[in-house]
Amino acid sequence: MRHHTPAWLLTMAFLAGASPVAWASAPQEKVFCTDAPRTQWIPEAEARERFGASRYVLVKYKVSKGNCHEFYAVDAQGTVVETYMHPVTGETVRTTRIPASASPATPPRAPQ
Repeated sequence: MRHHTPAWLLTMAFLAGASPVAWASAPQEKVFCTDAPRTQWIPEAEARERFGASRYVLVKYKVSKGNCHEFYAVDAQGTVVETYMHPVTGETVRTTRIPASASPATPPRAPQ
């Protein structure tokens, strides 16, 4: 019998800063957005609004190595969303969704 990681456990790992490999893009999939100076970028608050951060239970923001606004978010159903946004235009460059049902399996419990 296989057990799946409960959504609340994934949420706690997300809050703690854990980054399971399935949540991030593979190295060969690096996304590059711009060489424009940061003075031309839309502010983080505007990027969060365009991303729709208020629709998610948790949102983690960072600037990616490819100079994109990068968001990791978890919705109420446990779906994890990774979105790259162009920091000058505000356009979504790429979005990846991982449904809660696709979360990694946990090992079976040891008999007690």
